[in-house]
Amino acid sequence: MRRVLLQLFSILSVSLIVSCEKEDEQIPPVSNVEKNIILLPDGGNLVTRALAINNSIATYDILRIDRNTTNAGELNKTQVVKIAKSNAILSDFSGAEVKELMSDYYQSSAENPFDGQFWTVTFQPGERTKYLKLDIRTLDITSLGRVGLGFQIAEAGNAQISASKNQVAVEISAKNNWDGVYGIRYRLFHPTNAGITGIGSISEWEFPSSGPTSIDWDFATVFLDFPSGGLTYFGDASGPSLQVRMTVNPDNSVSITNIGSRAAALGFPPLVVPPGVINRYDPATKTFYVAYTWTPAGSGTREKYDTLTYIRPR
Repeated sequence: MRRVLLQLFSILSVSLIVSCEKEDEQIPPVSNVEKNIILLPDGGNLVTRALAINNSIATYDILRIDRNTTNAGELNKTQVVKIAKSNAILSDFSGAEVKELMSDYYQSSAENPFDGQFWTVTFQPGERTKYLKLDIRTLDITSLGRVGLGFQIAEAGNAQISASKNQVAVEISAKNNWDGVYGIRYRLFHPTNAGITGIGSISEWEFPSSGPTSIDWDFATVFLDFPSGGLTYFGDASGPSLQVRMTVNPDNSVSITNIGSRAAALGFPPLVVPPGVINRYDPATKTFYVAYTWTPAGSGTREKYDTLTYIRPR
């Protein structure tokens, strides 16, 4: 009996030793062979970058590029990415509604030089996000309509390029809060032309930004010719002779100014707000209510009341 007990004790001792040795063994680490992924977070879409209107050249973040790293060691490496410009992407993603912003209107930032084919964007150690930057005087592009650029990741060093987020179209918008297409309803009194005197409406007209809080329009002397039902132009057979700048003040009152005339020979007279009228903008309905008169030399006073209601972006 004693011998049997000793044998059992020996077996248990050996089992415990083997078990402890196994627990002390180091499990080899799993090596991750996946590459870093470079992607455009907005990829596969048309996105809009709304830039502040500026009369001097400023640097703007246009395109965001991200890198998803597999570990801290990879994050602490430098990563170089090449971005190509693609008009085809811009056309496809915008349905050909957004036109290319020509290079005359921007310069590449020193942070991401452009060699005529590619922008070079460099992630420094620790950086997960970079921006392709452009230098633009945004006031220059306010009258261009819908413009932008198409981008595609072309190269990414030893990293992997995202299969689904490697292309994007960016509409570059230098527009203030009032820029857009408006519907017009007006009442005009003309002392000598009954054919244009009355209440009329124009379904839509463009009002481009001209400054941080102002929009311009050349519609002020475009009227309905009520006998014919068509449009008629004042003062210039080829188009409207008056351009009006409307500036929205902090209290939503509106200042109006005659800023130009195609029919320069007419020397369009100053605009005068009728007595008792306060020109204003209603932000709740996105509607301008403005009135003005003008009196050409040797002629009677014309009087016009306009209601301009926002329809959609320009």
